[in-house]
Amino acid sequence: MELTRTIKLKLNIPVETIKPTIEAYTKAFNFVCQVGWNDSDSNGVSLHHKTYSFLREYLPSQLAVSARMKATEAIKSVKAKLKKKQKATCPQAKQSSIRYDARSFNIWFDRNELSLLTIGGRIKILISVPEYFKQYLTWKRCSADLFVRKNKVFLNIVFSKEVADPELIGKVVGIDRGIKKIAVTSKNQFFGGGQIKKVSKRYEKIRKALQSRGSKSAKRHLRKISKKENRFRTDANHVITKRIVESFDSGTVIVLEKLTGIRQTARLRKKQRKDLHKWNFFQFEQFLTYKAEARGDKLAYVSARYTSQKCSVCGYISRSNRQSQSVFKCKHCGFSLSADLNASRNIRQNYLDAICYPGSAPVNERIVAAASGR
Repeated sequence: MELTRTIKLKLNIPVETIKPTIEAYTKAFNFVCQVGWNDSDSNGVSLHHKTYSFLREYLPSQLAVSARMKATEAIKSVKAKLKKKQKATCPQAKQSSIRYDARSFNIWFDRNELSLLTIGGRIKILISVPEYFKQYLTWKRCSADLFVRKNKVFLNIVFSKEVADPELIGKVVGIDRGIKKIAVTSKNQFFGGGQIKKVSKRYEKIRKALQSRGSKSAKRHLRKISKKENRFRTDANHVITKRIVESFDSGTVIVLEKLTGIRQTARLRKKQRKDLHKWNFFQFEQFLTYKAEARGDKLAYVSARYTSQKCSVCGYISRSNRQSQSVFKCKHCGFSLSADLNASRNIRQNYLDAICYPGSAPVNERIVAAASGR
């Protein structure tokens, strides 16, 4: 099994140093995308022959190849959407990140130095690696992405390492992710809630007051609290995922729902939609994945279909089973439980059914523990 980690470095160089290369790379990316879109062509070799000579007029060879590869992936992604009858247009970027590989960048951690290929040749930059990321420096270095955010230059470097597949111990835990409770496990554990909701409401109140004022200082303050709120949510996701993983024995199978497209498909009231768009489910999943892998756990996924409507005891499915956001009561057998806990048990059971696990009939457990807050 291959583990991957990404370290983010802030480069102490003016944006103007790298801006011409980013603009040329973006131009190349958009050109290849347009050619692929017009010709309905997503073949990398074919697009290389159609575009390489033009790209080489303003990009070094390796960056030209990189831009074409990145554009090819974008075209393939669009074609996949069109196959699913989803709306899609030709991929175009206002400012594309630059993908570097072993031939276009190098890094020496022993002397804190980085070398990057630009349209003006190689440039060398002094870097500083945060202490936490130094644990990954012995891993295999893969690709890197350079990008600009708010007039600052960053480089994300991907590292990988081959490790033995986790030795599973036969334990399976389902996790339901929600809005009021960030995570609820089939082991009767509740994570998130009170403190997170309290902080979110405070930020929302401040945001409304500043938006109604509309002055320059109010807008400046809005940007400031936006950063603080993002840091708070990231920290909360880190804390919760760490607590979840540490509560399981090593070798546990952790089962999640596939939440792809949930923001478009979920049927929620206006206030619930607002809460849904606030929380970063994907970030939670990323944090949980790498923390679980590091401890030797395995992540698995099941369909989210009917997990909130199905009774975890008798299997009866009905939308009316979900009496409220927090309460589940089966119309068939009368079983009543926390809606999130019931869903987590269904997630676990769906996985066991999918692998034809012997004796996988659902079993109710008395709630023995609950954790809330950060």
